[in-house]
Amino acid sequence: MSKRVDNTVCHCLKMRRSAENVIRFYDNILAPCGITVRQYSLLNAISEHSGCNVRILSEATLLDRSTLTRSLKPLIQAGYIKDNKVAGARDSVLELTEKGISVCKEAANLWESAQHQFEAKLGKEQLSAFENTLILLQDL
Repeated sequence: MSKRVDNTVCHCLKMRRSAENVIRFYDNILAPCGITVRQYSLLNAISEHSGCNVRILSEATLLDRSTLTRSLKPLIQAGYIKDNKVAGARDSVLELTEKGISVCKEAANLWESAQHQFEAKLGKEQLSAFENTLILLQDL
């Protein structure tokens, strides 16, 4: 069930609810592969930065290290990510496993479908206005 945005005058609350609705939309489409859009984002980032450590991944994903570490744990436990850290070394060496590569590819196809559905829902003109609005909001 979507969260209503028309029952408040608070712009922040409207934005937060809208973000939750969009995340739920993507999560529902990615559900068949067993991961969320946030998890897909992390798997994709590790794929693009194979062999990275948590600090580099944190910078790439714009997540603080403690949030990132908590978010990586279920993906490691599920066997999607392996840490090839050398014994005694301080830094992680994160890579996707074969299982992680497979789920990332499956999720990429579903994500692509979600993108197209999202774009179709908004239409070209509204999508362009929406993206311009998001750019304006990054300077608050």
